[in-house]
Amino acid sequence: MTKKIFLSGIYHETHTFLSQPTTLSDFIINIGDDIIRENTGNGSPTDGFIEFASQKHWDIISGIQMSARPSGIVDEDAENFFDMKFFEKLEQNCENIDAIFLILHGAMVSKNHDDFEGDFLEKINHILKQKNITIPIVAVLDLHANVSDKMIDNSTCVYAYRKNPHSDSRDAAIKAALILNDLFENPNVNQVNYKTKYILPPTGVGTANDPMKSVLLEAKKIEKNDKDIICINVMAGYSYADIADCGFSLSCCTKGDVKIANNYLVSLAKVLEAKIDFAYPKENTLEEVLKKIKSLPVSDKPILLIEPADNIGGGTPGDATDLLSRLLQSDQEGIVAIINDPDSVQKCHQSKVGNEIELNVGAKFDNFHGAPIKIKAIIQKLSDGKFTLKNKQSHLASMMGMHIDMGLSAVLKTQQLTLLLTSIKTPPMDLGQLLSQDINPEEAKLIVIKAAVSHKDAYDPISSYSFYIDSQGLCTSNLKRLPFKKIGNKVIALN
Repeated sequence: MTKKIFLSGIYHETHTFLSQPTTLSDFIINIGDDIIRENTGNGSPTDGFIEFASQKHWDIISGIQMSARPSGIVDEDAENFFDMKFFEKLEQNCENIDAIFLILHGAMVSKNHDDFEGDFLEKINHILKQKNITIPIVAVLDLHANVSDKMIDNSTCVYAYRKNPHSDSRDAAIKAALILNDLFENPNVNQVNYKTKYILPPTGVGTANDPMKSVLLEAKKIEKNDKDIICINVMAGYSYADIADCGFSLSCCTKGDVKIANNYLVSLAKVLEAKIDFAYPKENTLEEVLKKIKSLPVSDKPILLIEPADNIGGGTPGDATDLLSRLLQSDQEGIVAIINDPDSVQKCHQSKVGNEIELNVGAKFDNFHGAPIKIKAIIQKLSDGKFTLKNKQSHLASMMGMHIDMGLSAVLKTQQLTLLLTSIKTPPMDLGQLLSQDINPEEAKLIVIKAAVSHKDAYDPISSYSFYIDSQGLCTSNLKRLPFKKIGNKVIALN
């Protein structure tokens, strides 16, 4: 008999220290059959599930899908809209479905819910229990999820990405769907959640480096050697959410003894602690980096100046100017940078290509990301800002699919700088972003990257050196700078 699977999702990583809320208009929304139509072939986790379901001849009952770029606390209208649409469709179909499959992030905070996904899953379970319905609930999570006990207690199995950058997000959804398929035959599983005391900055949780590399390797060994273990999730957490569940955690789904599963997680936490120094990397000052650059051997490849404090993929506005303004005061040339500044873009589009324009660029979102830079430049290109990913497994595909919209955009050129201005903040996770605007990153000398780890698949292969630079911004790696109130005694720095 054909299985009927209720498919929905909500994907948002919420930076609670940002002052501007995330509204309903900030979300890409698909309802009903649009979920399948808009996601098929786009490289997203939802696309992965659709492919698997098609191969198994499952009947997908589509609910609602909402996705927004990382940003501030989700407002009441947005959370209520999702809640209304999801549960309206669930009520209509719950008597006739065999499972629920959810594409979630795991680090969403809304006005009324610090643990949005946990409260959401709890409400699903409450409704199903009222109707005496017992079906599997499987969810895909981002590796940066802040996983609560409530999320684990109210799902059958969660499966998280294993890689950061998230080149495996689509594959993770396929693996979660495979687990769901097995659950139809063997539904008796249990999950265990283990919270650690550590909150790690994004710069310390790349999976090619420790501590994530070692913990993931040991988790993989356990999965291979114990056939009762369905999966172990190594959750880096998302450090810019001021909530009780913020931080690094481990979870396990098992067919066997939960005590054994818990012991595995305890052992993995010890691996983390043995490598914890690597989780809090030290960043350079720009002055230190400029001195180092002068002593480097000549290379045809660009040098990356990484600016994690304005990590767009972590939620910041992408308009920080602290690093760029100081860089422009040096004698460096061949600089490529991207600033999100809708006002400046509008002024460019009111002019035309080839004209000289004078603008105050950047630092307009809030007071935490520097001051506007006065720039006199030639308009080199005007565009609608739409592009297709060069890498179908780009980290950006996990968030937005393959087709990306930066909003109206403009390219400005000075003697020192080629500057891409966008209207919609877009994380630098794919070379298609620059190439679509006739900027060849491989011809640059210095590229300013507003990211922490998610840029690496795109930019590391074309670069000669990479330097992390301490600068102003609310995605600072120095978590002591942030006014946490709800995290209790968790560790946010080693000294």
